[in-house]
Amino acid sequence: MDDNWIVENLENALATWNEKLAEIWQLVSMTPQEFKDGGIWNIVEQINGALQAIGYGLLVLFFAMGLFKNTVNFQELRRPEAALRYFLHFVAAL
Repeated sequence: MDDNWIVENLENALATWNEKLAEIWQLVSMTPQEFKDGGIWNIVEQINGALQAIGYGLLVLFFAMGLFKNTVNFQELRRPEAALRYFLHFVAAL
């Protein structure tokens, strides 16, 4: 009678383990658009768009600050190599 109790407990534990693994696999194999009908994914995309806009604004601001700090007079900017260097800095930051 003790053997049946042990076997029954082991079978129940393995059945629970298999159910939980199936639930985990279902969540792992689900795309973000399918999770919660895509509601959370839409919010993440909106937040990403807002952060991109803020990032581009800060990029332009800091680029302009660096440009104006390094070129007190515009004589330096008239040199093609200096203008090209600042343009490459801006492109590399994107």
